[in-house]
Amino acid sequence: MTQTISLSGLWKLSPYQDDAVKKYTTFFEKHKYLEINTANSIYTELIAAKAVSEKIRYLSDMKWIIERKFTVPGKTGYCVLKMPEALQLEINGEKPTSEDITALLRNGDNTIKAVVNTSFCGEASLVLTDTGVIYSAHLKPRHENGKWLIKAEIDYGSFSKRRTALGLSLLGRSKYIDIELEKERKLIETELEIEDSLVECWNIAGHGKQILYTAELELGEEKLDRRVAFRTIEIIDGALHVNGKETFAKGAVWPIMAHHDQRRYEDLLLSAAKANINVLFITSGHESHMFYNITDRLGIIVLHPEAVDGYSYHPSFMHGSINCDIFDAAVRKDKGYLGLFLDAIDLERWVLKTRSCNTNHGVVYDNLLSTVAMDGSWKPSHYAARRFFADLVPIMFIENGMLSVFISNDGDKDEDAEVSIKFMEYSGQKRQKQIYNAKVPMHSAVKIKDIDLKGHDRKKEFVYVKLRTFDLHRELTLLLDEIVDCAYQEPGLEYSVRKINGKSFSIRIKCQKPAFAVHLEMENIPGLFSDSFFEVRPSGEKSVVFNSYSEISEEDINKNLRIYDIYSALKEQNLI
Repeated sequence: MTQTISLSGLWKLSPYQDDAVKKYTTFFEKHKYLEINTANSIYTELIAAKAVSEKIRYLSDMKWIIERKFTVPGKTGYCVLKMPEALQLEINGEKPTSEDITALLRNGDNTIKAVVNTSFCGEASLVLTDTGVIYSAHLKPRHENGKWLIKAEIDYGSFSKRRTALGLSLLGRSKYIDIELEKERKLIETELEIEDSLVECWNIAGHGKQILYTAELELGEEKLDRRVAFRTIEIIDGALHVNGKETFAKGAVWPIMAHHDQRRYEDLLLSAAKANINVLFITSGHESHMFYNITDRLGIIVLHPEAVDGYSYHPSFMHGSINCDIFDAAVRKDKGYLGLFLDAIDLERWVLKTRSCNTNHGVVYDNLLSTVAMDGSWKPSHYAARRFFADLVPIMFIENGMLSVFISNDGDKDEDAEVSIKFMEYSGQKRQKQIYNAKVPMHSAVKIKDIDLKGHDRKKEFVYVKLRTFDLHRELTLLLDEIVDCAYQEPGLEYSVRKINGKSFSIRIKCQKPAFAVHLEMENIPGLFSDSFFEVRPSGEKSVVFNSYSEISEEDINKNLRIYDIYSALKEQNLI
């Protein structure tokens, strides 16, 4: 018989060395300990209790003591402790020499005490058993000759020599085999065949659903579930192919989390998915299983320089080299809002120009924290990323005095497009307009027009392009001179607010003169805008939706809303 006792939940946290903690927090001068939930990292729990500020990053090497009591109901057989790695461990004041802590336990109340670092998090449990313990179990699918082969790998520690049954069931198919176990810990394997007709593949974001199936493993009397996804991912001639289809990589370098847990992962990964990012690059090392489980759900491929055996079964895990450039996204905090706008515009111009080249198979910037704050709030460049990482986008860039206009189509269907190119002055006066029709095949970039800028006053004029298809309308604006040198006029931005429900509000913005890089911020109210980096022209209004995380009023919106643009950012820096 096997029984599992959870040790997750509340533990008592205290400093390992009082003097080391004092420069970061005074909490433990007033409190003997802090109750924490070890499902989150210690760092996250300290922030939640306001014991430290989230601005403090350098707690990785600090040691802590965590401890709690637990009850063992009538100890029988063997007892194995399963928990994340600890620097030191004591059970009832004694140090165990292995995962088998049977000899250290008492019937009834027991204590566990561990020395860990700040990033410690994860589930902990005791397994009481007469037979053995499953330490880990993974499923690895592969596609061969029109069928799927699901390989199960089980890390098992047996406490007796015996024969037993090993079973694997999935999608109505099952396989059972008899195995001979020795008194040892070893890797046990089996394989199940699944027909293609039963399977719906896991897809990268934007190209279908992220289907994850649940398989059941049985080893003797023990049963457990594991998720599995069917997909093929490979790199062919520098291009990423998912389920046999070439997929353009739109991504960012992922900053390895020093303090990882589900909340910290999800804030950043959800923001990446919402900005049409489908690939994240980890330049060295790897993340935790929790990280890859979340990227699996979101349809994000995680690319590594080399394989890591313990993680290769995750659908999102991949290693290899894609033919794409990596842009060093600047973070110009010293220039206030102007720096944020320059960051966003530089990143957008680089991505769009790179996408005009059909030999590139991806665009990547370094790194995600250049565009998203750690708390999940978006910078202007992340709102811009959602626009320039869309499958079908207009492209403009200037080279050698020529304006080049392209359409990039990274979707899975050919498009018939109408393209309008219009020159305007910063006063709002129209100068020139041209309309073109183009066929844009899937996975291609098509040049629409090269325009000589001789005769155009690049300080006084800008250009914008409209792209229309049967079901799509997109626009892009390009400033023809250096951003700080253009002859902007004060746009006279105005807005109105309409309540949609208690958490959502529509904000309509209009202007008297063209406004560029318009960015909205809501002070003191956590939430996200449907868009917050765009242009507004006098001939039309821009409507955005603000979704708050809590109930708010129209008065709250008017009190906390701030609207910025290039003109106001230059004025802030005394450049106008």
